[in-house]
Amino acid sequence: MTFQSLLLRSLGITLMVGAQLNNPASAAITFLGDWAGFGTEFQLTGPQTTSIDGSPVEWVAGYGPNHWRIVQEKGLNRLVMAQDPTSPKGGAVLQVQVLPGDNVGWTGERAEVSHMLSPTGAQYEVTAANGHEVYGISIKLDPNWVPPLHDATHGNTWGIFLQLHSPDQFDSPPAFQLAVTTQFNAGLLGGDLIDTNGNRRGVNSYTLTKADLQAGHWVQFVVDVVWAYGNTGSLTVYRKDEGDVSFVSVLTQTGVPTLQFDSQLPNSQNTSTAQNATKYLHYWKTGYYRSVSPGVTSRLSLGPVIRGTSLPEVQAAAFGPTVTPNPPGAPVASH
Repeated sequence: MTFQSLLLRSLGITLMVGAQLNNPASAAITFLGDWAGFGTEFQLTGPQTTSIDGSPVEWVAGYGPNHWRIVQEKGLNRLVMAQDPTSPKGGAVLQVQVLPGDNVGWTGERAEVSHMLSPTGAQYEVTAANGHEVYGISIKLDPNWVPPLHDATHGNTWGIFLQLHSPDQFDSPPAFQLAVTTQFNAGLLGGDLIDTNGNRRGVNSYTLTKADLQAGHWVQFVVDVVWAYGNTGSLTVYRKDEGDVSFVSVLTQTGVPTLQFDSQLPNSQNTSTAQNATKYLHYWKTGYYRSVSPGVTSRLSLGPVIRGTSLPEVQAAAFGPTVTPNPPGAPVASH
């Protein structure tokens, strides 16, 4: 029996019903971000549309279960669904390109989608109540990848392809980010955004233990996280390249906050049960968000974004059946 068959059997699934891995009704898969239907529910005009110089740059991307709610792009050719048989799932991917001047009203240049919609079609943010979750995403950089440039105005270089956006009221960098510029890296900014001196804190950036780009080839990432405002949170990022037989841990942080709050704002940890209490909600974005880069066009492809509570099922839904990551520090098994 193959490893794939053993994995499916361990999930209580036979090969005949293996398609259930793509079924959003699976209790362990809580967001099935397949790109096949992307663009079919666009609403270019309406109350949620934002325009610059008469052209829409933000609008409703979708309203059905397992869609992204909002799209931000400077033109309809910036985020495009395409079929890619070389991708880990061999199906629909999102082709992303960010061009010089692709500012949509905030800092930097970007083409992104945001706000997951759950299997029931409700907006699906992240709070501490979500507890332990697993995410899967794959990325392929253009073979002629050119990294973003240094932004002198903001003092750094960035290029984020997956981010847990700060609650909008905080006006803060992301709580978590996966990024790629000259290499892959991650960022974490959890806990109180105000330090002991009353100043705002910045992102802690981490170079992954395997950070090379592999431009022109698919790279798979799994994020295993426990959401917490205090030091009970944890985060592990796994990576697998084309040709690899298993994932390896490339970043582990334990005993850390993974969600943000602002001690200068009441109820910023959402503890109030009052009906009219302000809610401070983190939400996901994906695509590419970079520092201003004159003369540079960034092109990449993204596989499905999967959210769930079971590491094997998230893996299978994001990449197809494969080798389960070992716990941090454990030897990597060969299959």
